This record gives sequence, structure tokens and C-alpha cells, in this order.
Amino acid sequence: MFEEINEIMWTHNGCLEPLYDIEDFGDRFIVTFDLPCVDKENINLYVTEDTIKLDASMKRTLCWEKWGTIQRKIIFKQFKKQVKLPERVNPEKATAIFKKGILQIDLPKFEKKHLSIKI
Repeated sequence: MFEEINEIMWTHNGCLEPLYDIEDFGDRFIVTFDLPCVDKENINLYVTEDTIKLDASMKRTLCWEKWGTIQRKIIFKQFKKQVKLPERVNPEKATAIFKKGILQIDLPKFEKKHLSIKI
């Protein structure tokens, strides 16, 4: 039984989840991802009205060999993350900047229109 649990705990697909932050500025969200060891051309970013999906290949692999109580070699080659946004955004107006390992995405929210109704 321990071997079954061990295999589940240590199975991986060579991906790390990047650190990220979502800031709400009222009319927009600014989402920031920390992507060390990544070049701009290796980032794939997909935005829908309620989700951001990020895939980014690393320019060099990250290898951990001696860690935990059971020593295993794990090699990470890319970052992957899917983030559910707190509110709907307009993906057609989204913009992104990548500088020194930091990806910043500006996501304008859908405008909430209040209509006056004549009675």
C-alpha cells in the first residue's frame, strides 16, 4: 500500500505552477505571474471571459535530486496554470507585458450598463 501512495505523491508531468496574484482595480483586474527561466516567445497565454490559461516552457530545466524522505529525481521543464477569475472580463481588450521574468496581464471587466427606463 505504501508503494501505491508513494507513486501517486511523486508522479509528475514535468510542470510547475507559477506564483500569481490577482489585483482588483474596480474596472479591471491585473494578474501577475512569476515566470523565472522563461523567454517571452515561450509563453502561451489564453484568456476567456472567466479564465486565464498559461503554458510557458523554461529555457533551462530545473532538477531536484535529493529532497524529502524518499530521494527521487524530478525534472521540471515548464510552467502551467489555469486561473478562474472572480468576475467576467473582456478578453478582446486584454493586454500583457513580460519583463524580467514577470508577466503582467491587464484584463478590463465587462462594463456594467445601467439603463434608465421611462415609465
